[in-house]
Amino acid sequence: MNENTHLSTQFDTDLERLRSKVLEMGGLVESQINMTTKAYADNNIEAVLDVLENDSDVNAFEKSIDDDCIHIIAKRQPTASDLRLVMSISKMVTDLEHSRARCDCA
Repeated sequence: MNENTHLSTQFDTDLERLRSKVLEMGGLVESQINMTTKAYADNNIEAVLDVLENDSDVNAFEKSIDDDCIHIIAKRQPTASDLRLVMSISKMVTDLEHSRARCDCA
């Protein structure tokens, strides 16, 4: 993410935790899209239903990451590139959730 070191090591820790969550969410979304694509190709309705049952995991990631972004903005009052980073992450997780949802409904 941001290569600069902040005066507050807790701020760096917060940003690293945010980064880790986004990567984990991205991996989950990628896995669900792959499983959905394979399930449709194989005409495997049970597999599609399994993916839909796990929908709450992606939703929970989106909410948790958005909450973390709000917390960072309120507590750390980031400026410039740090604020752009946090806002980009907030938008990114929404896009990840929507891309996964479009795949489930295809």
